[in-house]
Parts: sequence; structure tokens; C-alpha cells
Amino acid sequence: MNQLGLRKLSRSWVWMLALVNLSGCAVISQVLPSVSLPLPLPPGSPPAIAVQSSTTSQMEAQVRQRINEVRRKQGLSELRNNEKLAQVARNYSRRMAEENFFSHNSPKGDTMVKRVRSAGISYVLLGENLFTCTNVPQPVPAAIDGWMNSPGHRKNILQSGFRETGIGVWRKGNKYYFTQLFMRSI
Repeated sequence: MNQLGLRKLSRSWVWMLALVNLSGCAVISQVLPSVSLPLPLPPGSPPAIAVQSSTTSQMEAQVRQRINEVRRKQGLSELRNNEKLAQVARNYSRRMAEENFFSHNSPKGDTMVKRVRSAGISYVLLGENLFTCTNVPQPVPAAIDGWMNSPGHRKNILQSGFRETGIGVWRKGNKYYFTQLFMRSI
């Protein structure tokens, strides 16, 4: 494809995404900064975080399974697991637990956009749901129910534009932190 054709294609994507009006809990649509090919991770990028335990690993899988059941019932496609995105989610859940905060923006000011980009992930659509609970015997159903009863979180789960997900669960004492990232890659 020649350069003129690429410019027309890029403009088409910008217009198509400009028509998408998303709201909800931390949903963002970014095109121009994300159209480049993934680059090697920059120095200082967060290291890959292994699952905390077999229990938290099972919980991550259960969240993905339950979210996909909800999406199927609504006639939507299932979200594919993106392990790189899960690493970002897991690292953020760990940070919230260790630094004792709960927010889409960390105390250092980084956002989901910065966290995903710093992992070298390119996307056209990105969203994030967070959940935390203390002394809850079944944290996964509590997270799913909480998200589905919140209009913004529910909208992320049922957003037809998302194709991939990454889920990170971290436990500190009797408190769990869940981060679910949603994405449509380039």
C-alpha cells in the first residue's frame, strides 16, 4: 500500500473511533499515540510478575470464565486472555496491595494508559475495572456481582469492541485486589 493509501486508512480509523462514545469506569480510546508497532520495553519498565499463588491464579481464571459467560449470554464474543496484559494487571493489583491504595491512578500518578504503554502493548481501545474486598469468603462472585451492578463497570464488560483481557489478583492478609484490563489491539 502506498503512503497516500496509509494516510487515508489512518484517517478512516480516526473517524471510526471518534464515532465511538464510551463512558464507564476508566475506558479510553486512543489511536494516534498507539498506531506504532510495539517497541522493546523501555528501561525501567515494570518486571513481569508471576502469579502470587495457585489460589490467585485460579481466581484470575474464574474471573475470565465468569466474564465470558456474561458476554456469551449477551451475544458477545468471548475475551481472549492476553498474558502480557495480565502481567500489567497483576503488577497493578500487587502495587495497590503493597502500597495500600485503591484507585485507577496510582499515588505516583500513573494511569492505565501509562502502565499498558510502558509494557510495550499497542491498542486502539482500553478499559479497566478494579475491585477490592476484605473478609469475603468468595471474592470472585463478589467482584463479578459488584461490577455487573455498577453501570460503568458493566459497560466495560459488555463493550463489544473489546477482544482481549488480562486479569490480575493479589492478596494481602484477608484483602484481595482485582484488576481487569480490557483491550482491542491494533
